[in-house]
Amino acid sequence: MKKTWLIYALGGGWGHLTRALSLGRIAAQFRTVKIITNSPYAQHVSHEGCLLHWIPDNAGFSATCIKVREILLNTHYDCLIVDTFPRGLGGELADILPQLHSIPRILIHRDINPNYITAKNLRNFVVKNFDTVIVPGEGNDLGLCDLPGVHYTTPWLIRNAEELPERNTTRSHILRVDKSVKIILVCAAGQASELDIFSQITLRLHQDFPECAVRILAPHCPVNCPETLWVSHHPGIECLAAADVVIGGGGYNTVYECASVGVPLVALAFARLYDRQEKRASKSYYVPDIEQAIATVRILLDQVKTAQKQSASAYINGAVQAMYQIMSYKL
Repeated sequence: MKKTWLIYALGGGWGHLTRALSLGRIAAQFRTVKIITNSPYAQHVSHEGCLLHWIPDNAGFSATCIKVREILLNTHYDCLIVDTFPRGLGGELADILPQLHSIPRILIHRDINPNYITAKNLRNFVVKNFDTVIVPGEGNDLGLCDLPGVHYTTPWLIRNAEELPERNTTRSHILRVDKSVKIILVCAAGQASELDIFSQITLRLHQDFPECAVRILAPHCPVNCPETLWVSHHPGIECLAAADVVIGGGGYNTVYECASVGVPLVALAFARLYDRQEKRASKSYYVPDIEQAIATVRILLDQVKTAQKQSASAYINGAVQAMYQIMSYKL
């Protein structure tokens, strides 16, 4: 009988769910993979062979914590993998994890605000409650990287390089653009409240760059945005790989997906309670506002060759590395 991995991936946008699916879909070949998520997009994407415990995003804090407790204490699993938040998104894991000492626990250590680490005494908490820590491509300067038993991978991606569709196929069939036209893709992968900002950017780009095809990648068509400019497609990395320039936030998936497929990202940093988007956005073309974003796009378009490459660059998917790392513990 297959062993079961349970992945805790609570978070309000695409990021935590996509990262969990990146690992889960690879591991699902060998393990039963269950994911706890409260992403509002969970019902609109492929579950990639994983089983989802979906907690509605409007359930409320108390109801969400109760449901997490119920799942963790009443579900069979051989390994618990916690994404980003050692104590849980709302602190609900703090009194549960000490009860799970018979179950191996692994923390996925994405970059988080060091003030949060200090305020919640996360260093001691992680040492006491986790057996190992995996850093998914975020560098070695994070707050918990000097703890014992830390392992590093390249960024986790929901598609391996060889799985990406041919570039011109994506351009014509998904983005609906002729192969000779340059594509500016607005990646609206952040919180729902930020969709209006990305819509404004899309309309401005459409006006300022009439020679280009402008598309906005979003789960829903923004208000006041023509449907001809809107694309809904998951996983988004397939669209990013076909673009010439991308504008998006400084979230984990947007930054590392663009870097992996070799497409320049003009990144805005949005405020988050725990995530430091500005730090991550600095790995790309970080801009402080829409005007600078437009100016940077203009510069980058001038650098894009007319005869673009036909496929994305090869890259190593850290999710595969992480799967083998976890399986090496006989889990």
